[in-house]
Amino acid sequence: MTGEIFVIAEQKRGIIEPGSLELAAFARELAEAAGLVPVGLILGYPVTTLSEQWAAETGFQVLGLENENFNFYNGEAYVNALAEVISERKPKYVLVSHTATGFDFAPRLAARLKCSCSTGITAVASPPVGDRNGQAQGLTLPRATGFKPDKGIKFVRSICGGKIVTEVEPVPDTIAIITVMPGASKPARAPGRGAVEIIKVKLEPLFTRALGYIVAKRGALDLTKAEVIVSAGRGIGEPEKLELVRQLAALFPKSALGASRPVVDAGWLPLEHQVGQTGSTVRPKLYIAVGISGAVQHAAGMSGSDLVVAINTDRNANIFRIASIGIVKDLNEFLPVLIERIKGQLPLP
Repeated sequence: MTGEIFVIAEQKRGIIEPGSLELAAFARELAEAAGLVPVGLILGYPVTTLSEQWAAETGFQVLGLENENFNFYNGEAYVNALAEVISERKPKYVLVSHTATGFDFAPRLAARLKCSCSTGITAVASPPVGDRNGQAQGLTLPRATGFKPDKGIKFVRSICGGKIVTEVEPVPDTIAIITVMPGASKPARAPGRGAVEIIKVKLEPLFTRALGYIVAKRGALDLTKAEVIVSAGRGIGEPEKLELVRQLAALFPKSALGASRPVVDAGWLPLEHQVGQTGSTVRPKLYIAVGISGAVQHAAGMSGSDLVVAINTDRNANIFRIASIGIVKDLNEFLPVLIERIKGQLPLP
């Protein structure tokens, strides 16, 4: 294997997705820990402009894979092309955003290459997350007596809705495909421009072809433009409690009412209110999470907020790992007081 990390940018209709810069930041952290060199990849048709942009934003050397089947995303075409390039260059790691697109082709690519695939990664753990006493970012992880961390690169992955944090280690001496959760790293551009190489890809006849994108109609609500978002989770208990959340949101200018997926799935609010990996990715100045447990999918959509305030009765909820301020209190007791204090009808202590 070479000393490279492949970083695959995601693009739609000729525009690089913002989450690709988060992936690039994660790649730099991994490169520093593992002593490797990040190399950018991007697929498109045409791909020259996209490749130059990806190189300018990251400073990486970039390989641009070009084929008419990359005009729109096609999982079969992606796997065929990437498998050939990866087999030839043999990078140590291949990083992919854990999006609907990335999670579609990454496991298939790993199966094709017969290599490991670690999904939903949130951080690099080198040295491992826990120390020899088993303490890990405020968590207690079980450790065997006399545990001594080795020098292998491990990664952090949340399971069970974020309630359990685990370490995973790819199989040694193999190519490792890693899907990285959105929000795992803060997006950051790097100065400089890496070299760009355009590769004209020839594909065997495909069994599938992409016909295009159908863009969902956006309602009047645009969460991405709100400066303050107050979101409700299943922990509010019943849809009638949404009125309290609405009242709180209404007190802030440029605010919006958000929701976790369970609230939308239950029919309490329409889809346009959903924040998370399958909803809107938001970065408001203030994000207030009411009754939200903080599952990985929801955290992926709001972890880039400037200030996060979490209100939940479960002190072990994953949302408190993300929050700047955590309040362990029943919303029925806390929200009315908070609303009145903000209105100025109650004196501050």
